[in-house]
Amino acid sequence: MITRFSDRCLELALFTPRIDRHPRNNPSGEGVRAWLLGAAMAYVPILKGKRGELTALGRMTPDVRAGILPILEVAHGERPQKGVETFLTNARSRLPTELDVAVDCADLWRHGAVGEVLAGRPMTWIGEEFGAWPVALLPVFRADDPPEALAEVRDVQRAHGRGAVLRVDALAAPAAALHVPDALRAVDLAPEQVDLVLDAGHVSGDAAVAEALPPMLDALHRARRAPWRAVVVASGAFPQTLGNLARGDVPNRLHRWDAALWRKVASATDGGPPPYFGDYGVSHTAMPPPDRRGGIPNIRYTVGEDWQVRVARRRLPGNDDFFTIARDLLRSEHWPPRGEDTSWGDGELARCARRERPKAGNGTDWRAWTTSHHLAVVTDSLRTMDQP
Repeated sequence: MITRFSDRCLELALFTPRIDRHPRNNPSGEGVRAWLLGAAMAYVPILKGKRGELTALGRMTPDVRAGILPILEVAHGERPQKGVETFLTNARSRLPTELDVAVDCADLWRHGAVGEVLAGRPMTWIGEEFGAWPVALLPVFRADDPPEALAEVRDVQRAHGRGAVLRVDALAAPAAALHVPDALRAVDLAPEQVDLVLDAGHVSGDAAVAEALPPMLDALHRARRAPWRAVVVASGAFPQTLGNLARGDVPNRLHRWDAALWRKVASATDGGPPPYFGDYGVSHTAMPPPDRRGGIPNIRYTVGEDWQVRVARRRLPGNDDFFTIARDLLRSEHWPPRGEDTSWGDGELARCARRERPKAGNGTDWRAWTTSHHLAVVTDSLRTMDQP
């Protein structure tokens, strides 16, 4: 029988690890996953469960993989069943072995049962498929998910034995607190078996960060009162469209406001370790509609506290303009000291710059390469500087 906090305690304490409760010192977290055991700071990217992002995850080096727990959002696509099938096909062929992955089916549950030949609901179906692979699954849930969704999470977490991830809208944390005790009962988990993600959603600009900071700090303060296995402060800052950005030789400097919010939260942390860092990679927080991976050639390149975004002018046939902006990146001050050894994605960008690839790729390839670079840069920064 799981030992639980009283409902009243959870309502008061909604949600970080406290002093002496860091997962590496917490017996309830032993053997859960390597990313909690050796990293100075863990990284939780919230990624779209699409081929580009999954390809980037499959190309991670061991040091990047050791410090990361990805959350993959499964899109329903034009048909829910097709969305799950596509996700599973890409995950099976691209995810690295011995990686723990959190899967979020929030975009699917509202569509009901998705199986026609394979009966069942999305998390159950995905959980069964993952059970046959050397990849551990952590189901993602929200406190106000419908009962049938929480039942799926319960069954999947029991089968995989890795606990689960609870996502909370940090801007509405007090309201979510009312549902947490019932949700934990429904999924049959105690806080010690759950990673809590406090998500501020999309933040862009000083004003948005300033608005998100007080409720995030309040949510984090509440979180410190309960023994969650880990607490993550997450948000996203990449724009939804590149249509307003300049095209041509000069890159667009976009500030990583998600990292800025985390730094403000961490600097206000009084006692205990800072929360873990989460972002949405080089994508907007919203799930894009189908067929949004084409478009004009672009490079979403993470450099320190900014993105340097290059958007090509349409001059050459097909996507050959990508060769031009890749060459410009390689010759610029933004190309990293380690060059193409920074990540697999940097190697592909260098090959494009030198015209060693017969084709310049497409939107899925560009997202894979820049996500690969982003994952490597952020995990290295967290490991060496304790900030993203």
